[in-house]
Amino acid sequence: DYNCVPKSLAYTHRGGYYFINCKPDTTGAVLPQLIVDSVTDSVIGYNGDVTGTPYISPDGHYLVSIDDVKGLMKIQIITVRGEIEDAFDIHTNLHISDVAFQASFTEAHQYNVFGSSTTQTDVLFVELSSGKVKMVKSLKEPLKPDEWPWNSKNRLIEGSGLFGQYLMTPSKESLFILDGRLNKLNCEITEVERGNTVIWVGEA
Repeated sequence: DYNCVPKSLAYTHRGGYYFINCKPDTTGAVLPQLIVDSVTDSVIGYNGDVTGTPYISPDGHYLVSIDDVKGLMKIQIITVRGEIEDAFDIHTNLHISDVAFQASFTEAHQYNVFGSSTTQTDVLFVELSSGKVKMVKSLKEPLKPDEWPWNSKNRLIEGSGLFGQYLMTPSKESLFILDGRLNKLNCEITEVERGNTVIWVGEA
């Protein structure tokens, strides 16, 4: 009996796993992620000591878990056999709001991940194959969390499609388009207030 009330989850076709982030229990303790077998609907067990919100890369190869309380981004690899292996950890005080995956422009069959910040003006870039980290800076202040009551992602980041080059993230009064190929700011669209919902149409 795991007493898990799901808060968020992610699925990978590699192994057919659901990774479930549970709400804190009645004592306030944070439990590790649960792994559920999608074929048998049975609980396999805890994902080690990994906590936080799970995200899966489009190819199902990488599990990125964001624990805002610990200031930790944990990267795990899921092999073609469904084995789960630890890759590396990134300690950050960015308070990650949202993440977006993008296919690598330098390595075949690899992905990068971008993370926007709840409180700060920078975006985190991580090359998942190597652990290389870079910051895209000076993207102005995001909406305050209480100005976006609909969910916890007060600064989203959205890619422009599976093979798209660009990403978009808002600030309080602007939209920023990032160039994922060059890992830098492409342009700013000003006088757009609270633009925290983005839909890309077509590939870009």
